[in-house]
Amino acid sequence: MYLLIPAFCLTFFFNSCTRENEEEIIANNQYQTVPYHIRVPSGWPEPSIPDFNQTTVEGVRLGRMLFYDPILSSNGLTCSSCHPQDRAFAVPFRINSRNEVVSIPPIMNLAFNPDWGWKGQDLVLDHLPLTDFSPEFFNTNMDTLVSRIKKHNLYPLYFREAFGIGDVANISHSELQHKISYALIQFVRTVISDNSKFDKVMRREAAFSPEELSGANIFFTEKGDCFHCHGTPLFTNNTFNNTGLDSILSGQNLGRYLFTGLNSDKGKFSSPSLRNIELTAPYMHDSRFNTLEEVVEFYNSGVRWNSPNIDPVMTKPFKEYGLNLTPSEKSDLISFLKTLTDTSFLTNPDYANPF
Repeated sequence: MYLLIPAFCLTFFFNSCTRENEEEIIANNQYQTVPYHIRVPSGWPEPSIPDFNQTTVEGVRLGRMLFYDPILSSNGLTCSSCHPQDRAFAVPFRINSRNEVVSIPPIMNLAFNPDWGWKGQDLVLDHLPLTDFSPEFFNTNMDTLVSRIKKHNLYPLYFREAFGIGDVANISHSELQHKISYALIQFVRTVISDNSKFDKVMRREAAFSPEELSGANIFFTEKGDCFHCHGTPLFTNNTFNNTGLDSILSGQNLGRYLFTGLNSDKGKFSSPSLRNIELTAPYMHDSRFNTLEEVVEFYNSGVRWNSPNIDPVMTKPFKEYGLNLTPSEKSDLISFLKTLTDTSFLTNPDYANPF
């Protein structure tokens, strides 16, 4: 019994010194962050990561916590309120300040995109969360936020380790918002979906059913022409297209024109990724279609051929009257689209709520 006392004291002393040394290192800005290497699936493009926000283990940890924490808002909302994991990180839609219905794109594979938003208006992914502090979203009271972060049992340490910030009260509100945005995007860049049935078939771990194979043939050939805007591996070619949704354009339906001011961009929208498309209804930028059946039928028979700047793919010879898919072909195409659902992505613990 007596022999254990010195050992216990030595252990306690060592642990205390370790904590004190760690705090001293952080206080002196000597803490070295650990690089986080984003996984790049085989055949995918390399992610573009800016020098000002390199991905680190510490930044990802902080960003994941902030993503799920209502601490950022004055109304109880979190990033996950609009981007829940079990819905492929997207809820159906929101109503913007102009009373327009806006579809919320899912958060997945964003590290591999060159721009973001339906109009491509967001050119720097790392700045995208900055708008969330506005009254339209979080309505953040920055003074209260600073106070809550300082009183939190983990955030002061996590901000020091991720960004070398000794006290969030000693930086401007703008700088704090930027650091929070950087941490959130470090986490978002790690959110990757690449384990759908389609991926397993490509890796020869599974096989398509006859219906799925028929649908794939429609998707990847001139029969359906889907692949022109939704090529592999991301199932988006990151292009802007007018697919003939409207013959008369107004309001948000003017699309990319509202960002660039170019008449040639009227009616054009970013081609969304079709990965996990089964889970992200309703569809299109304004959520006008409730089901995949409605989407397929639009491309089959509902395209407005007189829409300004309509994509040439939509007006190829012999397609003046639509794709002319039979009911079974439309069903097969939907069967293929459902092979893009990644169920493991929906439950991946690395992306889940850490609280």
